[in-house]
Amino acid sequence: MRLFTPNHPPQLGRLTRTVALLICAGPLGATTVVAQTDPGITRQAALLAQREAKRDTLVPERVSQAEERVRAFETLRLPRAIFVKGFNGLRPVLGGLPGGSGFAFGGGYINGLNRRAYEFTTNARYSTLGYRQADINLVFPNERSTSPVSAGLRAEYRDFTELNYFGLGTGSSVDDRAFYRIEDRTVGADVSVNSTIFDAGATVGLWNGRIDSGSRLPSVEDEFDPSNTPGFEMQPDFLRYGAPATVTLLDGGLPPVGLTVRLDAERYDDREGGAFDFTRIAAELRAQVPLGLRNRVLAFRMRTSHATADAGAEVPFYLMETIGGAQSLRGYREYRFRDARNLLMNLEYWWEVWTYLDFAVFADAGKVFSAADDFGFDDLHTGYGFGIRTHSPNNTVFRIDLSRSREGFVLHIGGGPTF
Repeated sequence: MRLFTPNHPPQLGRLTRTVALLICAGPLGATTVVAQTDPGITRQAALLAQREAKRDTLVPERVSQAEERVRAFETLRLPRAIFVKGFNGLRPVLGGLPGGSGFAFGGGYINGLNRRAYEFTTNARYSTLGYRQADINLVFPNERSTSPVSAGLRAEYRDFTELNYFGLGTGSSVDDRAFYRIEDRTVGADVSVNSTIFDAGATVGLWNGRIDSGSRLPSVEDEFDPSNTPGFEMQPDFLRYGAPATVTLLDGGLPPVGLTVRLDAERYDDREGGAFDFTRIAAELRAQVPLGLRNRVLAFRMRTSHATADAGAEVPFYLMETIGGAQSLRGYREYRFRDARNLLMNLEYWWEVWTYLDFAVFADAGKVFSAADDFGFDDLHTGYGFGIRTHSPNNTVFRIDLSRSREGFVLHIGGGPTF
């Protein structure tokens, strides 16, 4: 800054006196005025001196104690440590049972996370409605290995005491609701080849199951003629084998966006006469598209499943895929519609309102049918609703969905992703 008197007009290169005033914040917040009368000083030198004086007074940014606690919560990895690694391999287990089973809890053990040779896990679950499930899995090598090929052995026991049955077909009535119990055991093996984009594998196993009256009334045999309910009176064991394949085109962001396409082929061979031999083919497309920002995502799923019985055979009702419930058609009860074939579509938009907390709005549509010619987008059952999700960086931990359909409101509370 230059000061001039009326008798000495400003003329560059002819100044006889220059006064530079440097104003900067002192260490106590007061204003300091520095006068420089050296006639040889330049404007650049004055600005440099000002910057150096200001630099000497800078202090690191400090946040409040409340903000420090929020930041610590956002980076907390304790849930992952508890539910994935546990304590010396022992860990709690929440959820994992089918919808309508009540609150499920239990415990498990995992070994092999720090080794490349194998991973061994075992879990046991129990629900407030008496559902039980236990499983053992051995995988070679473990998921941290860089090998593209893996193989596994598995065994599972399930006892589900009051599963819904409304009859077969898309026109079944909610007033015909009945219950049945299924107790089954599965042992099997599988092998898979995994790459960044494409996964393929093969699986084989033995399935042994028994169907009985449900723990709630009315039971299936009270509401429906057992002779017209395929598989209720005759309950064979099955040899089950299949081949899944998945193409994954997702980026590495959180949440990931892109496409996933999956194709499953399964064969069920009745080991007691062939009255229930059938083949099932299922295809599924999933897409996640960001809407501007990464924390605003539009997700879509379309899935169709087709079970075809051999000549003279039937598909058992308890092995048919169903729609309805927290994982499919959310405006209806669990297992609301059941038949040999189905079509399901889900559209969901979610946005992050706080770290690890999302709101969502969604719409669902689907139907079941018995003949391949009935495949199409007519006569769909529909529903819509609003949901809240809490999640870790890469997994949904807790979910609440309130949905509306022509059969009223349904509230779903559970864990894991919707699809």
